[in-house]
Amino acid sequence: MNDSPIIKLFVVGFPKPFIKCVYKAHWITLTSHPQFNGKKDTNNRIQYSYCLSLGEAALKGNTIVSVHNLTKRFGNIIALDKLSLRMDYGVFGLIGPNGAGKTTLLRILLGLIEADGGSSIVLEQDTATHSFEIRQRIGVLHERPTYPSSLTVGHFLKRVSNLYETSEDIDILLKRVELLNAKERRIRALSAGMHQKLGIAQALIGKPELVFLDEPTSNLDVMARVDLLRTIRDVHRNEGVSFCIISHVLSELERVCDNVAFINKGKTVVQGPIQEIINEYSSNQYNVVVSDPHILCKDLQTINDVMHVEVTGAKTLTIMVTTNNPKQLRTDIERCARLKGVNVYEMEKSHSLEQAFVEVMRNG
Repeated sequence: MNDSPIIKLFVVGFPKPFIKCVYKAHWITLTSHPQFNGKKDTNNRIQYSYCLSLGEAALKGNTIVSVHNLTKRFGNIIALDKLSLRMDYGVFGLIGPNGAGKTTLLRILLGLIEADGGSSIVLEQDTATHSFEIRQRIGVLHERPTYPSSLTVGHFLKRVSNLYETSEDIDILLKRVELLNAKERRIRALSAGMHQKLGIAQALIGKPELVFLDEPTSNLDVMARVDLLRTIRDVHRNEGVSFCIISHVLSELERVCDNVAFINKGKTVVQGPIQEIINEYSSNQYNVVVSDPHILCKDLQTINDVMHVEVTGAKTLTIMVTTNNPKQLRTDIERCARLKGVNVYEMEKSHSLEQAFVEVMRNG
């Protein structure tokens, strides 16, 4: 990997917290960063040096991936249909049903296949002409990675480091992903969660600015998922590495991502900050907990201003309405429930990325 240029900030009379505030919007704290170096020069001024490879998005602008009118066909199948989106510095989620074009988009961004039309820029470089340079600056964890099972964790990562021609400190790398205690363990003996952490550790070799993760929590139990997501967020916050996560588990993306994009049939349906998308597309949805949702479902369709009713759990209905009048809605639901002999236990406003996704896909 090529050496990155160094940004030097000469600050006179300003304390270190000021430097932190300058970069706060980009989640970068220079004074606590492992590659940060603070020292006094001959004029007794504080010299702050920061490796541009980890702060480039903050210093040059937020956009790390820009895709415009990207098209890709496989025979008669249109995988990408003039897809456009933008990924900003941070943790980004790419969401879509099977066949939406997520994997095809990832392969183009990685330089594994060429697009038939449009453009894709990663870290300010064109994937069509600078794919090799881009791959030197990114990491990737594919959906179903395989590793040499007979090697130990440390030995494997050392081999990968040698391929990158870097002097990677394997202990520090493993500590970053909370896998140091498994350094001497053979890969075949790792749990599913450790296996995925090994993949992230491998993706971080070479000090990438951006890491793509394809279904990183697949086949993990609940605690392993929570642990892995925390690792991703910690690496971003502490190291300045951006992530693009492709996942079907929207509740997980909601906890870890700053921005998301919904894609379907090769097109971007909606993209933006998670909270804005949730507020816009799930503002008039309610979850209702009842004793028998199946009996009540059809009757609730007759209530004024109710657009859609769906059984979403053993005791739960999700109702979409055209107006925001929860008191009247509750009264109407209880009236219908009494006629059917159904008990209403709870009604609350739905406010989740999953509900927003369902609404977007239904109307998209």
